[in-house]
Amino acid sequence: MKKILAAAMGAALSFGASAAPATSLPPGPIYLKFSGQEQIAVNGATTYAGTKEINWGVFLVSTLEVGSVNTPHDQIDPTGDIFFVSGQKNGADKGGQITGMFYGIEAGTPSGINPQTGQSLNPFPATKGYMDLYWRDLNTMTKTTLAGSAAGVRCGFDCANGYTQGTFLGRLFFDTGMDIGNPTNTIVGSSTPSSNGFSGQADSYASVDTSVKGLWTDQLNSDYFSNYLGLRDLRFKNSYNYNPNWSNGANILGARVDDPGQAYALPEPGALSLMGLAMVGMGAVLRRRQKQA
Repeated sequence: MKKILAAAMGAALSFGASAAPATSLPPGPIYLKFSGQEQIAVNGATTYAGTKEINWGVFLVSTLEVGSVNTPHDQIDPTGDIFFVSGQKNGADKGGQITGMFYGIEAGTPSGINPQTGQSLNPFPATKGYMDLYWRDLNTMTKTTLAGSAAGVRCGFDCANGYTQGTFLGRLFFDTGMDIGNPTNTIVGSSTPSSNGFSGQADSYASVDTSVKGLWTDQLNSDYFSNYLGLRDLRFKNSYNYNPNWSNGANILGARVDDPGQAYALPEPGALSLMGLAMVGMGAVLRRRQKQA
């Protein structure tokens, strides 16, 4: 029986190991690093005509690594065990990139004052917003870089040249619970952007939009992170710093965005199916042995 169980486990693990990063994530905690460029609207301006959007941007995931749980359902730490590197070549295989776009973020509402510090609970509040993830196969597509300005990048509300083409991995929506002073805000920003320069940190939760199916939708739909409003799928804590190269006039300010994200991936559905088939096969073998005995 041990040999049969080992064979079943081996088959499932081999399936996961042979799957490309675009189609499979190792189950358990994951720590991801990314960099990007964004635009932020101030003084009542918007970043997309006909909407209330005040923030959008694009990004590249530089690495994915196996994480370790620091605080259950709250914090995941990096381990250095990296299983994906952007654009890493392997012989004739040119590798790929994980690209993305965030959009539809609107101005939030005030959160009140922290009684311990006397400071605002959320100096730059935001609400709503989406984030789309794509796999860009560099064997068939050109490599995307973050260099240059915003000119010519955006091609629609949820379209960005070089970032939203390829294989669709999944759509996330920024979710509530990070702002303890306001249940409708989805992002806590530590600094208000200004053309005089700014630097801040943005904290947020995200959940998977299951109505739009991508290759990572099921795996990222973990409900792992917990806050006072419920369960969420991912957690982000990134910095944003003034980048005039991405500005567009006095009221549309450019910024660079960096690191990191946290997730807890579920086993890939295909791997679970293979495991189920292996277990069914094991049961059939055991029944035959019992009959023979």
